[in-house]
Amino acid sequence: MAGGCASLVVLQPSLPMFIGLFKDIARPHCVDLVTLLKRSSGMSVNELASALRMSYMGVKQHCVYLEKKGYVDTWRRPKVGGGRPEKMYRLTAKLDGFFPRMTPDLALDMLEGAERAFGEGAAGRLLRHHFQLLAARYSEKIKGRTMLERAQSFSKVRTAEGCLSLCEFDPHDGLRIVEYHSPLAALSTVHPCAAELEAQMVGLLLQCTCDRIDASVERVTKIEFRLKSLVP
Repeated sequence: MAGGCASLVVLQPSLPMFIGLFKDIARPHCVDLVTLLKRSSGMSVNELASALRMSYMGVKQHCVYLEKKGYVDTWRRPKVGGGRPEKMYRLTAKLDGFFPRMTPDLALDMLEGAERAFGEGAAGRLLRHHFQLLAARYSEKIKGRTMLERAQSFSKVRTAEGCLSLCEFDPHDGLRIVEYHSPLAALSTVHPCAAELEAQMVGLLLQCTCDRIDASVERVTKIEFRLKSLVP
């Protein structure tokens, strides 16, 4: 019984936060609007209306509501060609709880404990083991024969997990997977090897080489996995 109670104590803090956030933004198109803003450093009502194929006033009402709740704030962007600066909307840290993440304190405490108990390098070994198990789970979900097909499949799986993943092709950089949320962000800050191991895992799954580029700017998390075929 004690073990069951302990599990409940761990789980309870995260549930009310997520449910409360979801109730606040669970209006038609609000989640789509939040997703767009998560992938940008700011968008105007006109830009949001165009992307969502909604009326200006419909989007404006959502933005005003979210701003009143503290989920977005605003800044002014100079208008190209002159004229009145545009009002831009961007997400605040108040919505961080809407996106999945590892429980950083638990993970970091366990890795620190491993280092103390088993010596330097123990945390890295545990993380390597984690990504090996994660790769095995992903391999059961990823479909496709070509690197492109597998990359698209992997991107869909990651998006379902909340990573806001996109599979893109750039004429200069080639095929890449771009993610706008990282559940490992707090862990990677303390243990950079986690980011390296994640890139190795992606390369193994997609049967290619993978370079991980952290292109995060301002409030936008942007991680690129640049993929190159093993066959010239």
